[in-house]
Amino acid sequence: MSVPERWPTGSNTATTGATTRAEQLWPYDGECDFDRMTASGWSPSPLAEFVLKIQTRCNLNCDYCYVYNMGDESWKDQPHSMTLAVADQLCRRIAEHAEAHKLPSVLLSLHGGEPLLRGLQPLQELVELVRARLDHLNLEISMQTNATLVDAEVADGLASLGIRVGVSLDGTDDANGHRLDIHGRRTDERTLAGIRELAAHDGLFNGILCVIDLRNDPVEVFRTLVETGAPSIDFLVPHGSWMKRPLGKRSTRKGDLSAPAPYGEWLVSAFDEWFGWTGRRVKVRIFEDIVHLLLGGEASYEVLGLGPATLVTVEADGALELVDHIGVAYDGAEHTGLSVFNSSFDDVLRHPGVACRQIGVEALVSQCRECDFAKVCGAGLISHRFDTSGGFLNPTVYCSDMHHLIGHIQRELQNRIGALAARPA
Repeated sequence: MSVPERWPTGSNTATTGATTRAEQLWPYDGECDFDRMTASGWSPSPLAEFVLKIQTRCNLNCDYCYVYNMGDESWKDQPHSMTLAVADQLCRRIAEHAEAHKLPSVLLSLHGGEPLLRGLQPLQELVELVRARLDHLNLEISMQTNATLVDAEVADGLASLGIRVGVSLDGTDDANGHRLDIHGRRTDERTLAGIRELAAHDGLFNGILCVIDLRNDPVEVFRTLVETGAPSIDFLVPHGSWMKRPLGKRSTRKGDLSAPAPYGEWLVSAFDEWFGWTGRRVKVRIFEDIVHLLLGGEASYEVLGLGPATLVTVEADGALELVDHIGVAYDGAEHTGLSVFNSSFDDVLRHPGVACRQIGVEALVSQCRECDFAKVCGAGLISHRFDTSGGFLNPTVYCSDMHHLIGHIQRELQNRIGALAARPA
């Protein structure tokens, strides 16, 4: 697939002599030129998390899926599976990057499509190869699955590989209505059956990714997901941008804090239930990260805060891409033109689309820099900032939601800290 001419091509150095509007969009406008930034004293952070697209097709057809249903058609040009030859070359690149930057550990996350689409054996062969090639590193491997293909035998095999498995689930019954299979059938019961098989092995079931649907009751969704035995829950807002507004986001003023905040309100209800929960303790990443950031700590992933992004996506054919969900901005937005066969991960660090995610507050538009919650929100996920006038240099399309949520959590923390301080010694 060729990238449409009207959009940036993602070259390794900043475009000069721009002749189209696309070539002037941030971060491809020269502001994130690697050589210029390093000359001024900035240095990149090495890549430490690698998302492997080991299968590029899926047995589900979720209507909100950023891979198949949000305009980016690049998956059609990919082979169905990552070969061992690609995985072997990837390991060589990871090893040289880890050695050059003295990385003690790396994270590998197996994604798709559906990683189990071709069964357990191809996945076993790939994991065994990776462990053999990178046995000198502290290697953590995880996998994200819809769990509909997990039975007792598959769960046993995954447990023997020593990996952690996350499952995508939005709830049960109507709450999981977006997650239909390719024949239009419901999948929640199959997913729950797969979760039960995973949970039968200590440490195998790692948690749930849940995409928010405003029509679902947040308290009910939280309680349903807790009942699965998940040790962690990650609530995700649907992917979108200023050009592709998510459901319920219709304000035309960027960064308008007075705009409706339906996702913020949904998350506040879920937070209150979690914060006051007296049952089995469950981690909720977005809430814990906001708490940590408000208390001066760091975030664990790119959605929040100003820490450098150190994640890269590896396609089935070995292509090296920016975070794959950035494709919701426009077709081909994730492309770098680099591959494990022709480029090192140090080459990836030079790419404006990577550099711009490592420069902290310098990557924020002035409106975000002046916000009280700049260090916590960090303008949100870069994929959610895009429009055709400012490129990715905008507030998140979820600006009012994040402000509403962070402000609420801050107040609840202050109330709880005040109550603890008032207790008799």
